[in-house]
Amino acid sequence: MNFHPKDKLNKNDMSHETELNILSLEDSLRDFEIIRERLLDEGFKMNLIRVEKENDFVLSLQKSKWDIILADFRLPGFDAFTALRFSQEISPDVPFVCVSGSIGEETAIELIKSGAEDYVLKDSLARLPFAINRALDGAKDKKARRQAEEALKERVDELQQFHDLTVGRELRMIELKKEVNALLGKSGEHEKYKIVE
Repeated sequence: MNFHPKDKLNKNDMSHETELNILSLEDSLRDFEIIRERLLDEGFKMNLIRVEKENDFVLSLQKSKWDIILADFRLPGFDAFTALRFSQEISPDVPFVCVSGSIGEETAIELIKSGAEDYVLKDSLARLPFAINRALDGAKDKKARRQAEEALKERVDELQQFHDLTVGRELRMIELKKEVNALLGKSGEHEKYKIVE
């Protein structure tokens, strides 16, 4: 994904009213500081936490609530694909953006297909605020869609239960009318209920 001047947003568009909890999976303290400074310069209010080991990453996902994950591609003992799988299992609603020094186009495409929201090259960090905002907007849209789908499923289930109850009552009423008509016939009286099936 290339960064175009039209992608550049107003600094006010980049800042957030609430503080973002950002988990940075980064083995280079220097790169972490550069990313932090870039985001602060763009007006992000954030709690940015850095981890570099797989165990620390998994524990952070399990113990804290994150708004977004920024992950380097190559890490000690694992990579962004493994980190993405962990994030999808533990925190499936949290967007994942790969921030890497070097990542081939095919690898980047495979990462996006696997569920990452975006990737940003470390030598193109001017694009990072845009990528974060887009990922957060996408996550908000996905959450709203999922909530709407869940609400729809609940209503459809409720409607089906009501339908089953109503149809069940109607069927039972027809059976009772048939029984009453049969009893009336046996006692020499005319059928009282007309039954339409």
